[in-house]
Amino acid sequence: MNGQFMTMYEEYFDDVYRFVLYKTGNRWDTDDLVSEIFRKAFQHFNQNRVELERMKPWLFTIARNTVIDHYRKRKEWAYGHDPEVFGYTHTTELLETIDLQNDCLKQSLLSLTTEEREMINLKYIAEMKYSEISGIVGKAEMWMKTKVHRIKQKMALLINKCMEAQK
Repeated sequence: MNGQFMTMYEEYFDDVYRFVLYKTGNRWDTDDLVSEIFRKAFQHFNQNRVELERMKPWLFTIARNTVIDHYRKRKEWAYGHDPEVFGYTHTTELLETIDLQNDCLKQSLLSLTTEEREMINLKYIAEMKYSEISGIVGKAEMWMKTKVHRIKQKMALLINKCMEAQK
């Protein structure tokens, strides 16, 4: 069983790290949280007997819940805000440290709502399938596909406006 866990660890470590980093915007918190996520996964790995095709959604559910718990413990989220999508407030700082080739892309990402950033994070940063994302966030797969498609359209519009303004 430990061999299977190590295989899962090696296969999904980078995806989990990017997912958490995008949510926290901070490498120190990310390092701590990713360690905690894999510790929890290891503790429950043998008990849950997760099927191979369900490992990634199972691991990302642990990751998402660990990040939510992190913000709840720190009490950084204001009453009335959803702690499930909280954490993207530091995205601006993170994007400043990353050399994005296109400022318009950066601006379009920053203009998204926290829910939209969560979906983009799961789909494109963590590289998850729609079926996996829908299981994590509790929405129908078709709804997820439609929502992500609309977010991409919104980003394309924002990028085009930005590029037109730069001419």
